[in-house]
Amino acid sequence: MISIIACTNREKFVSNIIANFQKQTFKEKELILVLNSSKMNFKQIERELDEAKLNSQLFQFPDEMSLGECLNKGAKQANFEYIGKMDDDDYYGSSYLTEAFEALMQTKAELVGKSSFYIYFKKKQELRLYNPHHENSWIINNGQNLYKTSHFLSGATLIFKKDLLKKIAFPHVNQGEDSGFQRRCFENHVKMYSLSKDHYVYVRSGLPYHHTSDATDRMLRGRSKLVINTASIETFFNT
Repeated sequence: MISIIACTNREKFVSNIIANFQKQTFKEKELILVLNSSKMNFKQIERELDEAKLNSQLFQFPDEMSLGECLNKGAKQANFEYIGKMDDDDYYGSSYLTEAFEALMQTKAELVGKSSFYIYFKKKQELRLYNPHHENSWIINNGQNLYKTSHFLSGATLIFKKDLLKKIAFPHVNQGEDSGFQRRCFENHVKMYSLSKDHYVYVRSGLPYHHTSDATDRMLRGRSKLVINTASIETFFNT
């Protein structure tokens, strides 16, 4: 039912992608792993996927290919009706795909994701809730095409109908490919729905140049509230 696309140019995070995908209780799924670097060891990663016994496809594209183009190319190989994204370094709970699929079926939305979501700041060991009170709600274009920050769905949580890409593709950029895609969806009156805050955590490493997003820790902290100080995300969510 859902083809998950994960793009990475960092070999050390492949195991995290596999673990996040493997733990999903949702059964009908496939992983499309895109290596966005010619330096990554294709054969070794292929062995890792084989050992994990995943329903998966593996592709490798050159470094100069943009993240947006990698996503589009990966999506074309999808065998299922719905496409989802997973980032390489974030945390996805075991019910992440189940929640999204149930919402797609119940609401008949074309695109779902999370406007309110947890952020874990590794350096400070803080779990915070970003953009509170934007759960389980429609993102409505009232005809003025005014796309606000409160409309934003975390790019790492997007799940949508594969057919949507026939009219709206990811822009061929390395930064803002998800927000650009969402903006075009919004302006074209695509039915967009925000899920609950649960089952996903955006992990901030605290290291310079680690994240492709242009969001700063200061901005993210300013738009979020502290939930708990914890050294382990897994312990908090128990999944």
